[in-house]
Amino acid sequence: MGYPDMGRLTAPAIFLTLLLVAGSCTGDSGPLSIALENPSWEIQYTDTTASFIGLHAVDANTVWAAGSNGKFVRTTDSGRTWTAGVVPGADSVEFRDVHAFDDMTAFLLSVGNGPSSRFCRTRDGGETWTMIFQNQDSNSFFDCFSFWDEDRGIAFSDSYEGEFRLMRTMNGGDTWSRIPPQAVPDAHEGDGAFASSGTCIVTRAGGLGWFSTGGSAIDTRVIRTTDYGETWEEVVTPIQSTSSTSGIFTLSFLDDDLGIAMGGEYASTDTLVLNTAITRDGGASWSAGGQSNLKGSIYGSSYVPGTPTPTVVAVAPTGTDFSTDNGATWTQIDASNYWSVSFVNADAGWAAGPGAIAKIRNGRTRE
Repeated sequence: MGYPDMGRLTAPAIFLTLLLVAGSCTGDSGPLSIALENPSWEIQYTDTTASFIGLHAVDANTVWAAGSNGKFVRTTDSGRTWTAGVVPGADSVEFRDVHAFDDMTAFLLSVGNGPSSRFCRTRDGGETWTMIFQNQDSNSFFDCFSFWDEDRGIAFSDSYEGEFRLMRTMNGGDTWSRIPPQAVPDAHEGDGAFASSGTCIVTRAGGLGWFSTGGSAIDTRVIRTTDYGETWEEVVTPIQSTSSTSGIFTLSFLDDDLGIAMGGEYASTDTLVLNTAITRDGGASWSAGGQSNLKGSIYGSSYVPGTPTPTVVAVAPTGTDFSTDNGATWTQIDASNYWSVSFVNADAGWAAGPGAIAKIRNGRTRE
């Protein structure tokens, strides 16, 4: 049954009808929200020869993942079927990050010192790939990258001799140039990030960006930009870095203000440490969040857009936790080994790890 013929209505009636149509789509209090309740993981894809770490859910249908042995996979039907491949010439490298824009365009980052760190791009759904950057500096080890849009992106490398190395593209990856070190706060001895999920650097529209630190045995910081990487400022977080294997591993932002930093000590998988910090002002300040149930370190995190309350999912080799109160309290989902997680909404979220990619099963409530 359709709506009445608008041409037969008076002006007041037309206005009332438009209000009723809008209300039927959004409800009285805004867009429909979906809670994450009683979630569990359902494995959709397995490959015992690969460890999947890079993961990006573009929308509820399109998801890209990549990992060891140069492998990548993609779905365009919400995970019912997956297409797998190996990037030519990259079968010996390990991809740790993927950033995709749609079902055709995606970027991959591999890790390692020197030439093992490289960036690849496809514009035809993975049929062909172009290597758009290969690191020639043996002192650089790229951990993660992120893109503001299809033209502008940024990549992060561990520090060397007190300086971070940030590479930026302004033309879709065709060329990359280093951000001047004097524009970025100095690194502590041993400072770097952890290539555990591709979320050690994140970006948002309008030039916002953040990267995290660890491994210094001094402190952890989130270093942020508001102008596409032209300038940067640092803020210390409550998460500790007491060794080369501890610090912040992952960042996620729900909007321009609300964000979460998570990490821990990955060398102690039987120990609980403070692993959550929250910002409510875009990274200008950070305060301790609630203690997650996951021992060792959190490897990946993702806010869940469109929920009634700020909801976060965190993954680690020791399991999955979720919070529906912005990280104040946590509930463990299971003990499955996943490294990265990416959500579009409470019904469309994926996790990736050694040998498997899983989709969330949500016992949801609509409001």
